Amino acid sequence: MIDLLVAWDWEYDASFVDRLLAGAARCGMRASAARSEEIPERVAAVAAAGACPRVLVDRASDVSADAAALASLAVRLGARVLNDPARVADAIDKATMHLKLMEAGVHVPWTILLAPLPQRCPGELDDLPHVGSPFVIKPSRGGGGDGVVLGASGLTDVLLARSERKDDKYLVQQHVVPVAIADRPAYFRVIHCLGDVHPCFWDPATRLYTPIRADDRDAPWCRDLESVTRVTARVSGMDVFSTELALTAAGTVVSVDYVNDMCDFRPASEAADGVPDAIVDAVVERIVRLASAG
Repeated sequence: MIDLLVAWDWEYDASFVDRLLAGAARCGMRASAARSEEIPERVAAVAAAGACPRVLVDRASDVSADAAALASLAVRLGARVLNDPARVADAIDKATMHLKLMEAGVHVPWTILLAPLPQRCPGELDDLPHVGSPFVIKPSRGGGGDGVVLGASGLTDVLLARSERKDDKYLVQQHVVPVAIADRPAYFRVIHCLGDVHPCFWDPATRLYTPIRADDRDAPWCRDLESVTRVTARVSGMDVFSTELALTAAGTVVSVDYVNDMCDFRPASEAADGVPDAIVDAVVERIVRLASAG
């Protein structure tokens, strides 16, 4: 039986996949990877054998029905799948996670939730002035900034954005302004992997990461980043994800973008806007350790 299997599709995942396989090999484990075109064969083999890898790293089910079938089959046969397909749909739904995080006590932006068209409710945008201006408009599903409108200022912007995806829910959100820390906006992308938390400063405009300094690890705001990320992991049920958080002038850590699945793990040594190599290696080590624990 294979200890670790990686199902992948995106060409820029190659380095991350190579690191996973190399890490497994160093531990004497059996590991392999299947690209999209190879996945149907893997599904058939797993189904025929009634046995599956100990750990499946799913990097393809968002674009491949075959990968989604493999993930579901692996779960039924007792594998640990990162991430569990039963959890993903709710976790990446921004409207669902907004309500769950609020209930869990996480600070989130002031938000109006809009149902899919044509399910319009009388007075649903009466509170628009409370959101402030400019504000942000987000479709509930999707990632990578797709469909997000920054700098919206009025009802026309909401109606136009909403018409683009009539079958999706929408969030109309307060624009959160981060405070500055050492002349840097206190906006963060935090990567969570199986209980490990890796916070970085992150610039939404350039998409560049800057690692948190060791001296800042004990700062209250850094501890809050870790706490909010752990609550997000518990509420969402996700093992591997990233989340975007901001520290406001009031000293409050606000969850701005809740759960990003299929994290971009291109290392910074290969891509300017990639994840710091030390974090990529830590993620790899943690996944390999999980696969070797069984």
